[in-house]
Amino acid sequence: MANATLLALINIAAEQAAISEPISVKTVLLYLLAFGIFYVANKASLRKANQFMQERLGALRLRIADKIQKSNLRTLERLDHGSIFSTLSQEMNHFSHHFTLLSSAAQSLVLLLLCLVYIAFLSLVAFFLVAGATSLALFYFWKRRQALTKAMESVNAHESNMLGSLQNYIEGFQEIRINADKNDALHSRFKTIVYGLERVLVGIGGKWVVLLLFSNAFLYFLVGVVVFILPLFFQGYTDTVYKIVTASIFLVGPVSAVTSAAPIFVKANIGLGHVFELERNLERSLNRHAPKSLSDEDIFHGFNTITLDDVQFSYRDSDDIEIFTAGPWKLDIQRGECLFLMGGNGSGKSTALKLISGLYAGDKGQILVDGTPVQEKSLPAYRALFSCIFPDFYLFDKLYGLRDVAPEKVDDLIRWMQLEEKVSFTQDSFSTHDLSTGQRKRLAMIVSLLEDREVYLFDEWAADQDSYFREIFYTEILPKLKAAKKTVIVVTHDDRYWHLCDRSITLDIGVMTEGTQGTSFSSQTGGGA
Repeated sequence: MANATLLALINIAAEQAAISEPISVKTVLLYLLAFGIFYVANKASLRKANQFMQERLGALRLRIADKIQKSNLRTLERLDHGSIFSTLSQEMNHFSHHFTLLSSAAQSLVLLLLCLVYIAFLSLVAFFLVAGATSLALFYFWKRRQALTKAMESVNAHESNMLGSLQNYIEGFQEIRINADKNDALHSRFKTIVYGLERVLVGIGGKWVVLLLFSNAFLYFLVGVVVFILPLFFQGYTDTVYKIVTASIFLVGPVSAVTSAAPIFVKANIGLGHVFELERNLERSLNRHAPKSLSDEDIFHGFNTITLDDVQFSYRDSDDIEIFTAGPWKLDIQRGECLFLMGGNGSGKSTALKLISGLYAGDKGQILVDGTPVQEKSLPAYRALFSCIFPDFYLFDKLYGLRDVAPEKVDDLIRWMQLEEKVSFTQDSFSTHDLSTGQRKRLAMIVSLLEDREVYLFDEWAADQDSYFREIFYTEILPKLKAAKKTVIVVTHDDRYWHLCDRSITLDIGVMTEGTQGTSFSSQTGGGA
């Protein structure tokens, strides 16, 4: 409103100057007042708009993170992790960085309407003429912008394809370095993708140039209409025409701001569409009955038996067609026993661990703890029984979830894992994760032991250890856990240690068979280390 008032005051001052009248003090004071209001209000509104948007984007990020942590494992396994990261960073950051321009464009749109109101105040004929010309120009711009929107929607797919191909260079560097034919074929494929992206972007550039030229073309178009057509509707060439010309030129700024922000709005809109699509995908698997906290996490504490009662689970493709089914399984897991899971690759061992720990929800059957079924609302409490190390384990930067950890205890575990020359523990974190896979697994073992859960699941933990530390795992670590009344389930291919378990389970293409009783740790190790 202050901006539109400045336009009116400029016209008043120009009119006074044209008839050789001194510009009144009142006009000057009103101009200064309007300018002050314009500056302060514009600055405050843009700051408030930016603050509001950052708060909303922050709330959106937290909302998606909350849904990620409440989603089931199968949903996250099916989602493209790279897409999640790019969506939450690149797409949202684009909107965040350019929102000030979008806010300014929104202000310009209001100013455009106020300028048209001012022209209507000067002359209704001029209003209809200018409004008609502006509407015609904006309609043309809108149609061109639609074409740009469709073209930009394809850019994301091309860029994702390029990044996926580029990832082959990094993750498969050893293979392509040693195989020249594979290297050449990969590079040829990458060039094809890059050239395709280039063609799309060149086409978009042509549409973008048309939109960039729109503001200048609109200026001359509108001034031409006012100067050459508008006087036909007036008796004589009155000073009203001058005021309308000034107002029309003033319209160019708001129109230019609106049109310049349109491509930014398009990209931001597409980006937020990806964000909301991710949120919808997470929404489908959200556990709406999950408790607000784990205050009841001890309801299964001190259990005696965990029972899998005809539990069955199926992997499905994108068309919901079964591609592998594990189960139905019947299994009783006793407190304090050591159970070995054996079988070939793809037999269902890792699936069994994820079902036992509650990471996967069975399609049929149920899990019971001392005869009590584990329901959806009690899943967090059930999962609190377990500490797991899977082959794709992850080491966090700090010991999250562990409070008041005694550094001396961690140092003792580091020495036990024979990492004292490579790793130290300070400020709730390890000094480095830059270790071999086997050594990183030992760090994961330290964290697992510090968690002090009732059930330990180890999926091929010893596979990346040397023969010396593999011996330590089977003859020291496992016996110590058993001596502490912990239940241990180990996926293993180490046949020379199979006799050390209490029981063994063999899996073959999803079918579970219980083996013979193993030799207890106490008889092999004299009561455990």
